[in-house]
Amino acid sequence: MSAEHILTETRDRVLYVTINRVEKHNALAISIIDEIGETFRAAAKDETLVAGVLRGAGEKTFAAGGDLRELAGLRTQTEAEKMAIDAKAAFNAIRDFPVPVIAGLNGNAFGGGAELAVSCDFRVAAAHAKIGFVQGRLALATAWGGGPDLLDLVGRARGLRLMSTGEMLDPATALEIGLYDAVGQAAEPFDETIEGFLAPIRKQKPQSMRAFKAVSDSHRRGDARTAMQEIETCMFVKTWVHDDHWEAAEKVLPTKKG
Repeated sequence: MSAEHILTETRDRVLYVTINRVEKHNALAISIIDEIGETFRAAAKDETLVAGVLRGAGEKTFAAGGDLRELAGLRTQTEAEKMAIDAKAAFNAIRDFPVPVIAGLNGNAFGGGAELAVSCDFRVAAAHAKIGFVQGRLALATAWGGGPDLLDLVGRARGLRLMSTGEMLDPATALEIGLYDAVGQAAEPFDETIEGFLAPIRKQKPQSMRAFKAVSDSHRRGDARTAMQEIETCMFVKTWVHDDHWEAAEKVLPTKKG
C-alpha cells in the first residue's frame, strides 16, 4: 500500500490526517490502519498542537470499513485475533492522542469506518454523511474498540440497539442522540464546516488542551474518581505555572496605581 493513501499536514497548530483511497471508498486495509496509528503516535510528540483532524478524501465516504478483499484471507482464530488486536492498538493511538481528535465525516462511515469515527473525540459531519454499525450484516461484531465507544457515547440500550439493528443513521438523527457533534449545511463546503468547529479550539493554548484531554481520557478509561481528580490536579499545576497563564492573567488583573 502506498504511503500516499495517508496524507498528513500540520497547519496552524492542527494535525490533519486524510485517508486517500477514494477509488476503494477509503476502505481500511491493514496497512492503512497501521499507518494511521503510526501517524498519530509520531505526532503525539508535537507539543504545539491543539487538535487533530482525521477525515476521508472525496465527498462520498469517510471510511467504508475493513478492506473485505484483503481481510478475506484471514480465516483462522489466531489471524482474526491478531488483526483485531493490532487494529485496536492503532485506533488507541487516536484515543490516547494528547489533544482532541475530530473525525471529519466528509461522507458515510459504516462498519469499521464507524468504529474509526467513534475512536475520535468529536464527530463533525457533512450534511449527507450517514453512520452505521452494520457489522451484523456480515455476521460479525465490532472488533476495533467501537462497541465500547458507542455505548459510552449514546448509552447502553441505544448503543446495543444500533448494533443489533445495523441502522444507518442520517446526520440529523446522529446529531440528536449525541453521536455527531456538528453537521454542516448542504451548501457549505466541508472544509468550512471543519474550520468553523475548530475556530474556538484554535484560540486555546496547547497545555490547556492537553489538560482537558487528559481528564477526558481518564474518564474514558473508567478510572476511579480519585484517579481522575489526581490527573486533573497534575495537569492544572502544569498550566498554572506556565508563562501563558500569567501573560493572560496580567491582561485581566487590575493595574496597581501609585
